[in-house]
Amino acid sequence: MQIPFLTIVIPMYNAENTIKQALNSITAQAYNEIEIIVVNDGSTDCSLKICEELAINDPRIKLFTIKNSGVSYARNFGIDQASGKYITFLDSDDYYNDNFLSVVTSEIEENTQMLVYGYNIVKDGQFSSFKSPIRESVQLNTKDEFRKIAISLIGNEMINAPWNKIYLTSYIKLNNISFPTNIDIGEDLSFNLLVAKNISFVKLINQALINYRVKSGEGLVSKFRPNRLEIRMSLLEKIKETLLYWGLLDDNKPMLDRILIKDFMAGIMDLYKKSCQFTKQEKLAFIQNVLIKEEKYLKDCSTRDPLTYILKGIISTKNSIIILFFAKLLSIKRGFR
Repeated sequence: MQIPFLTIVIPMYNAENTIKQALNSITAQAYNEIEIIVVNDGSTDCSLKICEELAINDPRIKLFTIKNSGVSYARNFGIDQASGKYITFLDSDDYYNDNFLSVVTSEIEENTQMLVYGYNIVKDGQFSSFKSPIRESVQLNTKDEFRKIAISLIGNEMINAPWNKIYLTSYIKLNNISFPTNIDIGEDLSFNLLVAKNISFVKLINQALINYRVKSGEGLVSKFRPNRLEIRMSLLEKIKETLLYWGLLDDNKPMLDRILIKDFMAGIMDLYKKSCQFTKQEKLAFIQNVLIKEEKYLKDCSTRDPLTYILKGIISTKNSIIILFFAKLLSIKRGFR
């Protein structure tokens, strides 16, 4: 049996409104050396039925149903089933450009361990913006070459997602790389930091191949997580550990400080999500508690980035009322209210 060139793993949970477009964006392309692994994560809607109907006429689609265990478990399950030389991940509400497979097959070189490409942000069904990992496409052939570029990928968050990357399957499996199942914030970043740690042969292309779907007000209705900041700080430690391993920690403190301030304010902005039922006094107490717990991170923070510098100044007041006020302004700007 011929080994597929590419395995596409799609974790699926109650995606009846989008899964057909996701699958059709693959099956309509003129390339057959693929396998599509759909991991039905305990869906209770018509998602599975839709996939079963599509799979009848396309043997490349392989369906698996598991007990609802979360996206990380579903992706890890897909990795275990994968037989393709390369592997990638597609969320069930996203979809590929028509030229995805033709570009991928032409861009991947013999020794490529990871291919990173851009993506379109589609907001409420309309094109919003294009994000690229690099200004000009480049093939990197040593660990040092990649690590220099990886700093910018960490800083602009292009390293985070697994759906704008294609990985050499043997590299993932031989290094026992998997998505952490004990967190549901930052699991993608954790996975990709493990991938990046010792990788050498990476190609980055300045082209959008996938469409990432977002909705207006999505942040407003998402779940409030009181421990979000704790998780984000633990992720920041993982980034620091990676940079330390690469010998690049001291040179990149400004970037780490920007991430710290951004994550801190994002955690405070969460207080304005509809799912947060805190009273104003409880919000103020929450901020005060966070300031105490995260003091060790904040006290040594310094940055020259104008916006981050302003936010750092606001946080440095240690005045919960002022911090909450500015978080409210930012949340209004971001569409939380």
